[in-house]
Amino acid sequence: MKKLLLLCALFVAAPVVFAQDYYGLQEYGLRKNTTRVELYGGMVLPQDSWSHNGQEVDLGTTGWTAGIGFTRNIISFFSLGLDANYAQLGDGDTFTSRGMDSYYRTGIATGLVTGRVTFFPSQATRLYIPFGAGVGHMFARQKFDDGSHLTTSSTDLAQMVGLGLEFDIDDSTIFGVEGRYYLVEADSDFKDAFGKSRIHYMNVMLKLGWRF
Repeated sequence: MKKLLLLCALFVAAPVVFAQDYYGLQEYGLRKNTTRVELYGGMVLPQDSWSHNGQEVDLGTTGWTAGIGFTRNIISFFSLGLDANYAQLGDGDTFTSRGMDSYYRTGIATGLVTGRVTFFPSQATRLYIPFGAGVGHMFARQKFDDGSHLTTSSTDLAQMVGLGLEFDIDDSTIFGVEGRYYLVEADSDFKDAFGKSRIHYMNVMLKLGWRF
């Protein structure tokens, strides 16, 4: 009789155990009609210096970048969103201007409408291609050793394309690494000052995201 009762108890307990295991599984991967918020941070790698009117122009060296993105999955492998990014270049080389030592300190802010194509969207590890277009604002501030400065700015079209790899930490948190190439058009004032109709640079960033 005891053996019969024990056998019945096992049959009753088994579905409960299996149900706990099933519902305890993490829900990895991307799904349609879900939203992600992502924070980025890393390095900006600007283009090399160039010559303009017989003088070398160096708007800055390797610096830092940070940004935030909001993305909505239309379907599992394609999403649309908004992205804001700021890149602060490192100070450029010192040169002589107006009889004083000076250097350039340059920043670039972009606001983009973005798209993203994701490969292996149902997996916990995914490869993706982000892209976007919008507005870019650049400023190049020439700082003199007497404390004065002269700023040239530009607001025009900005474009971006990149490549990223991300991992699901759990069912709501994402960690990843992403590289982006930016191309920002320069308006006439910026072009006249520096001899460039567009500025390009690379961002290499880590990201942390949350989906809901």
